[in-house]
Amino acid sequence: MCFTIYLSTTSGEDLSLLPSKLYQFIPLTMEYSADIIKRLDYPNPWFLVGQYGSCSCQFRHLIELNDMWFGPPKDWCPEDPEDIEATKAVYQIFAKLVADGHSIDLIGLWSGREQAPLTNMTVSLSEIGEDSFRFFENYKFNLHI
Repeated sequence: MCFTIYLSTTSGEDLSLLPSKLYQFIPLTMEYSADIIKRLDYPNPWFLVGQYGSCSCQFRHLIELNDMWFGPPKDWCPEDPEDIEATKAVYQIFAKLVADGHSIDLIGLWSGREQAPLTNMTVSLSEIGEDSFRFFENYKFNLHI
């Protein structure tokens, strides 16, 4: 089982062409991803995978909610430096798209589990900086500046 991140945006930009060794955006199609696409709001849906492909485990994420929520990495809770770098890189893409006037929503799910209800959360990228951003399981983020 793996963590997966799906997103949709109003931007028509082909995110799969963005150059990075840290992430890849894969277009979603109704043929293979209808259940996920129905949970997203915008016309351009994507699957975000890490540098090793096939899942989104190579990003910062929070599986069990506690008092940490958003926040920078802590010494007492080590995180992989590549996961931190990859999360910052996609945060910068999200921030640019939102600053350019586009809408983005994203969903974090644990693959192989029955689809749980999602908790909606509005996330201000100007309040949650790139050092503190992470993805949450079973949450749907609506990103804005």
